[in-house]
Amino acid sequence: MSGGKKSDIGIAIQNAVEKNCNRSVTVSFSGGIDSTLLAFLAKEHTDVELIAVGVKNSHDIKAAKSAAKLINLSLTVKELNDEEIITESSILQKRLNLTQFEIGFMLPFWIAAKNAKNKILMCGQGADEVFGGYARFREAKNDINLDMETKSLLKIIPKRELKIAEIFGLELSCPYLSEEVIQASKLYSQKENIGVVGKEKLREAARHLGLSKEITDRRKKAAQYGSGVQKVLKKKIKYEINFEIPFESRKIAEAIKRATDPENHGWVESTINKNIMKAKVKAQNMGSLREAAEDFMACISVAENILKK
Repeated sequence: MSGGKKSDIGIAIQNAVEKNCNRSVTVSFSGGIDSTLLAFLAKEHTDVELIAVGVKNSHDIKAAKSAAKLINLSLTVKELNDEEIITESSILQKRLNLTQFEIGFMLPFWIAAKNAKNKILMCGQGADEVFGGYARFREAKNDINLDMETKSLLKIIPKRELKIAEIFGLELSCPYLSEEVIQASKLYSQKENIGVVGKEKLREAARHLGLSKEITDRRKKAAQYGSGVQKVLKKKIKYEINFEIPFESRKIAEAIKRATDPENHGWVESTINKNIMKAKVKAQNMGSLREAAEDFMACISVAENILKK
């Protein structure tokens, strides 16, 4: 493994990965910097299986193929057709009671777990929260709190990723959420971590660890979009409900729309007219519609409370 001087972040990630490589590892692989760096480091300690999931010719499948070649590892590709996506999404919803938004980005992980040959399932969850990878962090001027984002995810993991791993008899590994990595990230300010394109300090650490610049400079594309899963799910939408929500001013309405749009993209369409937010919530069935509507209103409530502080 070559590269420049290793950063504290790089050393912390190396340690977190090594601690989970006492047996062969399967990596839920999208070809982005998060999962590729983990696979790149893990192969120094154990046998690594890469599983990429998506529809035919999707962004993630193409990215995974090129990344696997760059780090010299073989890749297992699980291409899903529309029927398989709908069937597996329904099973996932029943087993974990996820929101519409969560189903879109958790389905690739579910399929990877279902097909994993090794007992340790490693994933890149947490990198975006710890190091500021989401576009909304770059777009927001205030109210960014990566520490709170990370703590929130740590509460969700046992109900989602960990539960999926347990369903298939696997041990979950999330190196970016190790205490050592989280503490190393805090050596830098939020602004430094986020940078211009997101996860700047993680990208720097990956380059110093020897990961190809072609990988470290790749822009993020969310799992539900990169895999092509959400596009298929949206085609199956049959039900919708409309809301008109008044706020104290247009400024507040617009701020709440900006805060909630990333979490509801694909399932909620919203516009602002004066001080009123008009929103259309969509879902595949009545049960999911109710849950999607409740989730949307919860997002509105949280955003509104933050703005009032």
